[in-house]
Amino acid sequence: MDEIVEGIRKFRRDTYPLLKPLYDRLVSTGQKPRVLMIGCSDSRVAFETLTGRGPGELFIVRNAGNIVPRYGAYMGGVTASVEFAVMALPIEHVIVCGHTHCGAMAALLKPELSADMPAVQNWVKFAREAKQRIDKAETKVFDRHLRAAIAENVKLQLEHLATFPCIEERMRAGKLKMHGWVYEIENGDVVEWDQTGQKWLSLTESEETKRDVSGRFGRV
Repeated sequence: MDEIVEGIRKFRRDTYPLLKPLYDRLVSTGQKPRVLMIGCSDSRVAFETLTGRGPGELFIVRNAGNIVPRYGAYMGGVTASVEFAVMALPIEHVIVCGHTHCGAMAALLKPELSADMPAVQNWVKFAREAKQRIDKAETKVFDRHLRAAIAENVKLQLEHLATFPCIEERMRAGKLKMHGWVYEIENGDVVEWDQTGQKWLSLTESEETKRDVSGRFGRV
């Protein structure tokens, strides 16, 4: 805790003065992010660092497993945050970002890992369809099974988001686009789901034709 407090003091002393004009503008004009980022609470995933964004540029919703229940199925904080962002802010892009080595998805595949965590078990049920979709013939290699679940869960949560009336309306009007990402912690790559081509493409290379990396998340 002492290190955290010292970090606050360093921010106030060294960083805040440099950003004061930006914060003054954000206070006077309000926040106007164009991107809603829905991600996992995992401490290894730092979205501003990952995307090179600063204050006021990302509206971030985080929870275990980057889960968004279907609209009406669970009217909680995630639902309220998404609804507020899309209806009250100039959001143009919604990104669901999963990540490798996700503990929530591991709990989805192996309920015994969260046997003493009833709230976790209740929450990951909103991702159970992802588990049902991936092939179960070969589950001996757990890492492969987990990666498949992580990728399928991102796609599932995009479908859940499409049940939000505010999102459906804006997508139909061409005012909103949705994106599904997986961040690979072990190599720094970010891959995006290509709905048209039904494949995962790397975003971290400058080539115009993005590299197909679907094999990393293939069904087991």
